[in-house]
Amino acid sequence: MFSGVIAADIVFPFPELSPHESEELAGYLDDLERFQDAKVDGAAFDRDAAIPEGVLEGLAERGVFGLYVSEEYGGMGFTQRQSNRVAARIAARDAGLAVLLGSHLSIGIKGIWMYGSEEQKRRWLPACARGQSLASFALTEPEHGSDAANIESRALRAPDDSGWILDGHKIWIGNAHRAGVLTVFAQTPVEKDGRTVDRVTAFVLEGHQEGIEIGRIWTDQKLGVRSSTQAEIFLRGVRVADDQVLDRPGHGFKVAMNVLNGGRVGLAACAVGGLETMLRAAEKFAWSRRQFGRPIAEFDLIAAKLARMRIDGYVTESMVELTGALIDRGGIDYSLESAICKVYGSEAAWRAADDALQIAGGRGYMRDRPFERYLRDARINRIFEGTNEVLRTFIALAGIERLGDYLEHVGSALREPIKDIGVLTEFAFHRIKDAVGRPSAGVKVAEPLAGPLRAIERHAGALHEAAERAIRTHRERVVEEQLALARLADIAIDLYALTAVVGRVQSTIERAGEAAAEPEIDIARQFSREAGARIEARVAMLSENRDERLRRIARRPAVAR
Repeated sequence: MFSGVIAADIVFPFPELSPHESEELAGYLDDLERFQDAKVDGAAFDRDAAIPEGVLEGLAERGVFGLYVSEEYGGMGFTQRQSNRVAARIAARDAGLAVLLGSHLSIGIKGIWMYGSEEQKRRWLPACARGQSLASFALTEPEHGSDAANIESRALRAPDDSGWILDGHKIWIGNAHRAGVLTVFAQTPVEKDGRTVDRVTAFVLEGHQEGIEIGRIWTDQKLGVRSSTQAEIFLRGVRVADDQVLDRPGHGFKVAMNVLNGGRVGLAACAVGGLETMLRAAEKFAWSRRQFGRPIAEFDLIAAKLARMRIDGYVTESMVELTGALIDRGGIDYSLESAICKVYGSEAAWRAADDALQIAGGRGYMRDRPFERYLRDARINRIFEGTNEVLRTFIALAGIERLGDYLEHVGSALREPIKDIGVLTEFAFHRIKDAVGRPSAGVKVAEPLAGPLRAIERHAGALHEAAERAIRTHRERVVEEQLALARLADIAIDLYALTAVVGRVQSTIERAGEAAAEPEIDIARQFSREAGARIEARVAMLSENRDERLRRIARRPAVAR
């Protein structure tokens, strides 16, 4: 879409679970729900800042700790989409429990699953998949939150060349104090182009190894997700064998980023569950609370909040389903889509938590109702797995990367027009297409979705033009224009969301007919109008750039520095 192309074959027909996958998942979720009804009490977990061991043992018996791990390594062998739906059900009951499981499953063992050798998988995955050993992902450091490439933990070759000696300090690491397996990242010296440079390497440590020390442990000191635990880790001369290196020395940054891609989808799946729970609670309160002689749910300003929560839940779920299908297909870079899911899902959950508490009024502010807990729990999602500010920058820069390379070739061609006539011809055709037409999805949809589909085509063209204009205007300084990049990212987020929604609703129409699909059609059309208005506003802001004024305002200190 950044290049003005709509890959309709990925969305139409909208990917759905096979009958076998659906049947398998339905039976599994029925059993999980019965277990959670009996054992999972989010309010108690939050109050006690702990999850009873019996709950973890029950989840282990149901294979939750190895959902996507294949059966040969002790897992359930679920697809990404099946795993996402399980994560949503668990998050619907307690966000802290979802964080514990996400730390283990979405990122803790993901590096071993994706990059481990056969020997490494057989060594560590079975115990983790069966819940006999919890896993952690130790990347974040006190001075390097999202700046993963510049972490300071360091591993050097042992004097006898028998492995590595690792020193470092990690912080906010989920499950760290009880983890049996930790994926840890550190700088290592590697040879590149004839010189020695530092590059990140991924190591798998075992919790009992000498030199691993647990520092502070955070539970009830946190604003929310109190039933999960995070801790700091001190690594003091930890001896690490060569067979504990994931992939190859110097390739750890790639490992970390690809693991986090999956973690972001998992977080968005958890947001789906949270949105569902908050909507149900808000609806129940709004229909039971009477003011001025009728339920407050009948007042438009309250109804609009409920509608927004329902739309956000459907939109987030649609994107998570589509992105899960991309992962299940394999061989597709889904880094932008996973970041988009995380940003939209985390912000939708925050909006819903805020609106649900507002609907409950003063009662929502009190601890005997769940609304204040929803608000506290939802806030961390905009920080986890890369802050949304960092991810917006990533979405925009990754989206325009190939477009930038293309335009760089065009610049070279203009300097040597005869030599590169082929490139110039291609670019001329590209500009002609911009002048006489717009991107086309090349698909047919039911009449109620014709307008939203045209909106996708129109907005894909707008995104492409805006991205190209940003590169031409700012050139190499585009990486510093974060406000402009954020607008490009927000356009892309709305556009991907709308595409996922239209594809999903079209599938419902084909399966059940327009009458049955009417509630979903209403959501698609409403979201199309709202997303379209946001996109048009952001395109206009890209043209009317007033960012320097904002920078001047920000630089004026509120107090003397």
